[in-house]
Amino acid sequence: MGKKLRYMLVLGIISVITAVAVGATYVTTKEKIRAREDARRMEAILTALPGLDGQPQEVTPPNVDPEEKVYKGLDKDQKVIGYAALGKAQGYSSTIKTMVGLSSDMGKVLAIKVLAQSETPGLGTRVTEIATTRTLWRLIMGGGETAAAEPSTPWFQNQFKDKALNQLTVVREADPNKIQAITGATITTKAVVAAVEDGVKRIKASVK
Repeated sequence: MGKKLRYMLVLGIISVITAVAVGATYVTTKEKIRAREDARRMEAILTALPGLDGQPQEVTPPNVDPEEKVYKGLDKDQKVIGYAALGKAQGYSSTIKTMVGLSSDMGKVLAIKVLAQSETPGLGTRVTEIATTRTLWRLIMGGGETAAAEPSTPWFQNQFKDKALNQLTVVREADPNKIQAITGATITTKAVVAAVEDGVKRIKASVK
């Protein structure tokens, strides 16, 4: 057997082994990845639908892509508290994905959670930043502070809570009736608003 043929045979065997290994890895991790994504989606729905009791009900058909699904949330008395769906919009450097909760009368946003973004570090990424009042000096000298006193959700996303749909307007200065832009990241701010509006549109199209 010539050297060239031998090299080709060895290369072919290596390629087959590599393909089998990659395929086996995909099969063994696929369910774990799917379970992790389902858990993240459920966490986001719980954030977007405050007061949700139990599992949300799917409004869209079962065969719809998970990112296109619309969910209905019920409270402990089995009354509809609202609907949730994923909205998407192009940000400065990434596609921003946001879970949106909409009230049962379709009149206001209940809450949102940004699920995915790869915006500019220190600027656009602040859409997921949780503000803190702690400083190194206060930690050393202040003593009595507790974690319970700290906010648990991003300050930017908190602006969307209970906002009427006509209040989803981006402004530069703080305004309780508008959405304050992140300094230096206006494009990202507007993209989150656009993603919220996309989610609202999907809910309204599915709930009749």
